[in-house]
Amino acid sequence: MNKYDLTVLVKGDLKETAREKFVEKIEALVKILDGKIGKITEMGKKQLAYAIKNQREAQFLAWVLELPPKSVVQLEKKLVNDKEVMRHLIVRI
Repeated sequence: MNKYDLTVLVKGDLKETAREKFVEKIEALVKILDGKIGKITEMGKKQLAYAIKNQREAQFLAWVLELPPKSVVQLEKKLVNDKEVMRHLIVRI
């Protein structure tokens, strides 16, 4: 298994309960993909330099994950199809 850093931008107007459900959904998805979750960092709401999907603000969330290399592709597909995700980035550490 390799270590990865996952950073996700979610809509800025997302309520706290919805954000918590989103975090739980990502963590459950990682566990289904035989991964381990290290540290999660909530960086808060920040203003964007340009509008993404008609949004000027986004909430930044970051995870440190351990995943098998084949699971990264499946995780990426799920993030692309998620309506709450504005942008995401997965980087191998």
